[in-house]
Amino acid sequence: MTMRLHQRSSLIAGAVTAGLLAGSAASASQAPAAQRPAVQQVTPFQEQAAKLGVRKCANLFTALGQTVTHGSTYSVQTHADKTAPDARSAQAVIGMNYNRPDYRAQAAGIVIAAPVGPTCEGQMVRVAPFQQPCPQVVGLLPKGSTLGGNMSGVPLYNLAGNQGQALLVASGSSCVVVTVTQAVQTQ
Repeated sequence: MTMRLHQRSSLIAGAVTAGLLAGSAASASQAPAAQRPAVQQVTPFQEQAAKLGVRKCANLFTALGQTVTHGSTYSVQTHADKTAPDARSAQAVIGMNYNRPDYRAQAAGIVIAAPVGPTCEGQMVRVAPFQQPCPQVVGLLPKGSTLGGNMSGVPLYNLAGNQGQALLVASGSSCVVVTVTQAVQTQ
């Protein structure tokens, strides 16, 4: 299985998980660490995919969910076709709170993963307000990001390193950043 996520680390872009499952050594016994079996941590997105019956695109759904929520506390509501969860898209709607030294705000996200032939394709959207004007927020974009054009006066940036795109929507003296990323998982 190969997964290509078009998003890398930065507050605006999010962070891609290093692997699909976060592993840690744990055991009920007191055996030395080298002898303890590795136990996989189940993420909320894996848990939700399992409850929905989503298996085929569960890894992509999880990776995108972890990406959009990185650095936040969050609540998630998920949806999938109950009669054919592996034949149609799975969706997560996410409310997030960031309480970091460099960013304190509420944000929202959407994750969609769907089977497309033998692969899975997914999208992630994050909406995050910044309490500063958009020209200042441009400096927070990953180094090497470029202006891709204006969408009815709203600047669209291509994020460096094929990390997706960001729309910078002015709202008074604040800036709402809408980040969009696509991902593909192949078998």
